[in-house]
Amino acid sequence: MKRNNLFIALVATLLFASCCCKDNTFKVEALIDNMPDTQFYLVDKMAIEVIDSTFVTDGVVAFTQQVDTAFEAIIVDATYATPGMKYHISDTTVHFSFIAEPGKNIKIDLNQGLLLEGTPLNNDYIAFNEANKALNGRMKMLSDSLTVLMENNTLTPEDAENAFYAERDVLNNTFIEQLEALLPAHTNDIVGAIILNTYLAKCEDDSRIDAVLATMSDYVLKNPAVDRRIQRRIKLQETAEGMPFKDFSVEQEDGTSVSLSNYVGKGKYVLADFWASWCPPCRKSMPLLKELYNECHDKGLEILGIATRDKVKDSLRAIEEEQMPWPQILSDKNPGAETYGVNGIPHLILFAPDGTIALRGYPDEDFLNQVKDLITKQ
Repeated sequence: MKRNNLFIALVATLLFASCCCKDNTFKVEALIDNMPDTQFYLVDKMAIEVIDSTFVTDGVVAFTQQVDTAFEAIIVDATYATPGMKYHISDTTVHFSFIAEPGKNIKIDLNQGLLLEGTPLNNDYIAFNEANKALNGRMKMLSDSLTVLMENNTLTPEDAENAFYAERDVLNNTFIEQLEALLPAHTNDIVGAIILNTYLAKCEDDSRIDAVLATMSDYVLKNPAVDRRIQRRIKLQETAEGMPFKDFSVEQEDGTSVSLSNYVGKGKYVLADFWASWCPPCRKSMPLLKELYNECHDKGLEILGIATRDKVKDSLRAIEEEQMPWPQILSDKNPGAETYGVNGIPHLILFAPDGTIALRGYPDEDFLNQVKDLITKQ
């Protein structure tokens, strides 16, 4: 009996020692030329938070950190990051992104932007970043080439726009397929969360998205960035065309409260314009909206402006400058856009007389013609 007790005590001691001696130290060594005495920062990329700093010593930037769980990190030079402040990346910034893992070491060449010695997790993370970079590069080349054709009068602006969106869809689909190929190996790690976050931003096919989400672990799905994407997707589904309107309320500067239901579901078509004074495309669309308003107001169309992430004083100034004749819901917060899953502005939602969502989309000529057709046919 005593021998058994002694054996159990010995095993417990060894297990305790094993746990206590587990080394979660992460080390990164980054090579850099011609930047003596320059300070670099180690940044938690997802939190946008500076967590350590050091100077270049003999052509090397080195960081050592205790890491409990893997996270997305970036090394960036001191010109664009300071303690307690956010950081900014530009074309001239010296930087490199990677995954900091417990008990792992990696080596980077900052001069070439290369991972010299990595880990399997970092290798796939770099592959994802390269695919993303390649997509952005091809999109820029496409945009530049079409701009040249327009300047040479070889293409009309309308034809150039159509060509851009057609090729963009092809490039995006290729990129989405690349992400789908990477995700099965990362259903339960930080790289999976990073890739899935981008995937949800790019893919619009619900069946493909559902198939991918079904393979992901709670660790990935509950990542804050991924969860925000999923919640927005749910809101978009709840406020899709054919769904009843969802109400929201905003407290005004005078202390009163105004709600969407003050305007919607009252027997008229209501076109809600999510906009902001600081948004150039929003301001550019105002003449088209005023033309639509003048043409269809007497036929039963109302327009309602919904300010998005805009200071009330700036919204009021823009309303006066643009001479908008319709009512507004003003707020420096984002309740309306959050309720309807609006991620980019300008964005229009047409509510039918009974409050059902009839149309939603971008204020281009095609969308506004659809609005006119519904109004004139009622």
